[in-house]
Amino acid sequence: MIIYLISELLLYLSFAILAGTFIIAIVPNEKKPTISIHKRWLQLSILGIVLFSAMPVVQIVEYLYQGVGLSLTLTNVINNFEVGRAWTLILILSIFYYLLISVFPVQQKKSYAVLALVFLFILILAVGWASHAASLTEWSGFAFHTTHFTAVSVWIGVLFIVSWFSKDTKNWNALLKWYSPLAIVCFILTMISGFYMMSLVVDLTDYTNSWLLDYGQALLIKHLFIIPLLVFAFFNGMWMKCRLNQNPQFNPKPWVRGESLLLLFIFSATAFLGQSSPPHEIESTIKTNGVSALFQFFYGGTIAGVSQVQFSLTTFSFVFMLLAAIFLALLIYSFRKKAPAIFAFFMSFLSVLSIYLSFMTSF
Repeated sequence: MIIYLISELLLYLSFAILAGTFIIAIVPNEKKPTISIHKRWLQLSILGIVLFSAMPVVQIVEYLYQGVGLSLTLTNVINNFEVGRAWTLILILSIFYYLLISVFPVQQKKSYAVLALVFLFILILAVGWASHAASLTEWSGFAFHTTHFTAVSVWIGVLFIVSWFSKDTKNWNALLKWYSPLAIVCFILTMISGFYMMSLVVDLTDYTNSWLLDYGQALLIKHLFIIPLLVFAFFNGMWMKCRLNQNPQFNPKPWVRGESLLLLFIFSATAFLGQSSPPHEIESTIKTNGVSALFQFFYGGTIAGVSQVQFSLTTFSFVFMLLAAIFLALLIYSFRKKAPAIFAFFMSFLSVLSIYLSFMTSF
């Protein structure tokens, strides 16, 4: 389970690194800081896409090969399963992609960077083809998954490259002028597509009931991290412009890195969602897989079914929600009073933890 979860997280990061690198490459030099990312990172990202996208194939083979044989099962999965055929396409495309990255100056010439982005988008289409959302609908699941994956890769990719691979902070205001609108568009697309894909597996009226399952727990945690992320995004956009105008020597990178780490938590929750059983029918999923260990820890008693669990305000839930409000206020205060970025990140984590505990003590 842990290996598959980590592999899915690294798959998202591989796509984000490539997307961020090539989008930055086509931006004029006067609208970005100095970026230095070695070609080896790009090559490793492509190899990562091949390796980590193969994990669903490995899971199916691992489940089916007993009594049939490894070779025959692997051949059958690659030839007859959508996930196997999609991975074969990813492998073939990645070979050509690797050659393009290795031979041509993709970071120096915009035409090659655009070609690299086209290759990357085709790989995203292949991943969408094999996605769970695509298997639930004829076309809409595939389209929304592709939109979601593309928007996330662009949004997080640029942020990740700028925060961890920039050599200076020059042209940062010029960077924000084009990146802030791009990030807003990507965020809106991510929310719309994510909401649709969630509706495919979770009845919106059963959202709180889904918390009884591992899938619902991961979904809740993912949604909670969006709250401090929006605070970071606002201050790293609007507030950062004012701060840089007042003090051109100010270093914004620690704050942007804090935002990228919050996104890493969201990536981790998303990866866990990919490895959990979707709660199409919560009652039957509980009977098959049992109640989430996290939910069981807070609830304490024996859970026979969804109807037994009722959501209500308690003293503990009120106290934790009050703590969450305090931590969010301190998060905003840390930006306004120029506190260290690590303090803001710590307040973000505590606010998410407090809201989570407030919800978990409401049953």
